[in-house]
Amino acid sequence: MSGMLPQPLRSAVLVLGRAVLLAAALASAGCASELTDPGPGMDVPVGGAGGAGPSNGPAPSAPSNLPRSSDTGLTPPGTPLADCATPGPQLLRRLTSTQYRNTLVSLFGGDVPDQQTLADATINGFRVDSDALVVSNLDAELLMNHAESVATWAKDNGRLTPFSNNCSNAGDASCRRTFIQNLGLKAYREDLGEAQVASYDALFQEFANGDFAAGAEVVATAMLQAPNMLYRREIGVPGQPGQFSLKPFEVASQLSYLLTDGPPDDVLMAAARSNQLASPAQLDAQAERLLASDAGRRTLAHFIEGWVDIEGLPAKAKDDDTYDLSEAERDAMGEETRQLFTDTFQTGGGIEALFTADYSFVNQALGGFYGMTGVSGDAFQKVSLPPNRPPGILGHAAYLTAHAQPENSSPVQRAFIIRERILCQDLPPVPQNLDTNLDAPEGFRTNRERYTEHSSNDVCYACHSRMDPIGFAFEHYDGFGRYRDQENGVAIDSSGELSDVPGGPIPLDGVAALASYLGTSELVQSCMVRFWTYYAYGRDTWANKQCNHDAVRREAQASDYSLKGVLKGILHAQHFTARVQEQ
Repeated sequence: MSGMLPQPLRSAVLVLGRAVLLAAALASAGCASELTDPGPGMDVPVGGAGGAGPSNGPAPSAPSNLPRSSDTGLTPPGTPLADCATPGPQLLRRLTSTQYRNTLVSLFGGDVPDQQTLADATINGFRVDSDALVVSNLDAELLMNHAESVATWAKDNGRLTPFSNNCSNAGDASCRRTFIQNLGLKAYREDLGEAQVASYDALFQEFANGDFAAGAEVVATAMLQAPNMLYRREIGVPGQPGQFSLKPFEVASQLSYLLTDGPPDDVLMAAARSNQLASPAQLDAQAERLLASDAGRRTLAHFIEGWVDIEGLPAKAKDDDTYDLSEAERDAMGEETRQLFTDTFQTGGGIEALFTADYSFVNQALGGFYGMTGVSGDAFQKVSLPPNRPPGILGHAAYLTAHAQPENSSPVQRAFIIRERILCQDLPPVPQNLDTNLDAPEGFRTNRERYTEHSSNDVCYACHSRMDPIGFAFEHYDGFGRYRDQENGVAIDSSGELSDVPGGPIPLDGVAALASYLGTSELVQSCMVRFWTYYAYGRDTWANKQCNHDAVRREAQASDYSLKGVLKGILHAQHFTARVQEQ
């Protein structure tokens, strides 16, 4: 048997697919995330995760669940952090498409057939939202077909027999049991219960007809689309009154998928089996080991891509007759930001270094773009910044290019990220039916003049008065992030101010002053913790979330908000090992 399963089994699998949908419904039954992506094509963002593009007509209706300051669950600056510990709700979290692929690779090897079977919604710049990651009817059909093809491929290429310790006697109960237990352990990330083993053994025998490979293929097909394969369980067992302690295998999966985007390796599974994931020190040791791997280093950098919303840079539209970005330049821009983040993490640096570093990492392609000399080859090198480049991540071409219009810079887009994602300050929703088209550039000598005229509209003022004075600080950098002294023969004016912040308004004359303030701002520290905990936990809203948030911040404070300190706070918070039943 190969290629297509017999109809009786396909019917049974369809029932299994419906069970997957039921699991998805359970996973998404809680309240929706409070952060929402805006619609595309607007130069005036409408709230949430940014990603604004060029102006393109009237604004759509603002989503009704836009975050409001009172809903963030963040302790205001200058207020003592709460001394409490209340974990969040139990969750079923569907694997992302990347995590599902990486789980298949861990089972059968890197040459396992690949097929896009799951769609991952981007919320807040990340693809982790437990309420958004669900399995649709179409997903279930695609998963069934892909599971069949992978299982057949695995059988034909000798990838199933190692799970039975190379035993191939279909009539040997211990041989079948070994196969089911070993494959199930790797696929489910925990030991199978006796009832599960018995069910799979009955399925094996029904379709084997004396052929071990045929029975193994059927079992593999079923396992690869089962809810226990597709979902990360964070349910736990009864612990303290009103709480559930996550099982060691659940903690292992949570740690591994957070830090490597893949399933627990053998070392982590062994630690779970011996209950060696119960203390902060044990979690730290495993985290340090995982982060030292190639997968750990790659996955760590995903956070900074999502937080400052640069993941879409490779496909960012640009429309300039005089210049176009090469693929090598786009790739290098994103890598510069990733490398600064991972280097800061690994060297014990903190939030301040991210915003004020007077050095960066470039290769020949990016060095040439910046006008640097002495940088050659594809490898990234640590270099001091030239005088015309601002410090930290806000001066990176990735940030400046991703948050600009196709044909010019955008003070609005660059400032929007500062307000909503770096300071966690929510802007007023865009009024319905507001025409957000900018006036044509004719008649304006500079981009600043154009935006100043646009924001003088009384309807626009409430929002733009909080963004444009920040965005103007970036005006020395065009839509590609290239430095400029003049625009159409007029000297660049990069003055502005940052209002509505402690100690403000902060006068700005270029990006350096803005970066200096943000690097030590308590608002920024709290905001990073908010987004990093969302990235780690897959849920931004739950009852008493402030307790967890403050617990993470207390630990981060002890290390002067080092990036390692923030991550350790996330791992050590009660939510990482305990849950409550959602009300």
